[in-house]
Amino acid sequence: MISIESFIQFATSAHPYIQVALLFAAALFAALVVLPFIAGIVKYFTRQTKTDIDDKLIAALTAPVFYIMLVVAATMSLPLLGFSQGIVAIGQSILHTLTVLIVAQISIRITHVLLIAASNTARLKTVSEQTLPLFNNTSLAIIGAAALYAIFLIWNINVTAWLASAGILGIAIGFAAKDTLSNIISGVFILADKPYSVGDFVVLGSGIMGIVSDVGLRSTRIRTFDDEEVTIPNAAIANEAITNKSTGPHTGRVKVEVGVAYGTNLEKVTELLLTIAREHKLVLDNPEPSVSFVGFGDSSLNFLLSCRVEDPLTVFSTKSDIRYAIDKAFRKHKIEIPFPQQDVHLKNK
Repeated sequence: MISIESFIQFATSAHPYIQVALLFAAALFAALVVLPFIAGIVKYFTRQTKTDIDDKLIAALTAPVFYIMLVVAATMSLPLLGFSQGIVAIGQSILHTLTVLIVAQISIRITHVLLIAASNTARLKTVSEQTLPLFNNTSLAIIGAAALYAIFLIWNINVTAWLASAGILGIAIGFAAKDTLSNIISGVFILADKPYSVGDFVVLGSGIMGIVSDVGLRSTRIRTFDDEEVTIPNAAIANEAITNKSTGPHTGRVKVEVGVAYGTNLEKVTELLLTIAREHKLVLDNPEPSVSFVGFGDSSLNFLLSCRVEDPLTVFSTKSDIRYAIDKAFRKHKIEIPFPQQDVHLKNK
């Protein structure tokens, strides 16, 4: 029976071509037998996990690891083939470049799998379905830049000059696209902080209100109640006050102001307003509608009727219905809704 020591002695003293064949055979054995065996062990011990991250990582790494084994075998075999030192150096540089590219591909695949897993985790609010392309592109740029830097070093290219040129080019691009960059940076913060999401009812400080239909890196789109889609740069939204009507209690508040003439029976007004609110089919019983006497106006006594509806999107239609009902009830009970009047007295000389 051949011992390990005798096999190693044979392999080190054999013809270079036989050594090359043994190297590739070892690489193929490791890639096709050893690594699948290790992957099977990992799957066995991780079969109880709640996620399938381990399976996706193994699937993503299978092909690149196979290729890197072959590249390593080729790198070790090249000096054994009897080529000149210059050809060996060029060949090793090519093989090292291939190694860098394969490692970059492995890094990209691992990062992609981990980011998808992070976007599906509720605890990591920064990484979501909307921010996933941003993180994917950022990681791709970082890995690509690192791979390019390593390739430059392998081929003895002066990196300093390239970095200086890239810095000058970056400054020029930054000045030319400062508004776009400002919108993108603001979009990153909006996607990370999530002051609103798609489907939310928002009111901006500029007075624009509607349903958020899309949140992008450069702009946000809002569908107004006039059925118009408004596209707003994220940099403009970042500097505005944002009222999100869809957060907090999942109800909408209805406020209707009305004035009555001086001398009106205020208890009767309060009773009518409460009755109108309670009889509306969309107004919630809990919390109960309320009426407040809010002040003495120039020509009216001012009241505020407040109630809640289940869907914030029905606030405007409910306000309209209540105003119609108030006008009808006040006409029926002879309650005057005053309006500003001016008396002009002419004096005869």
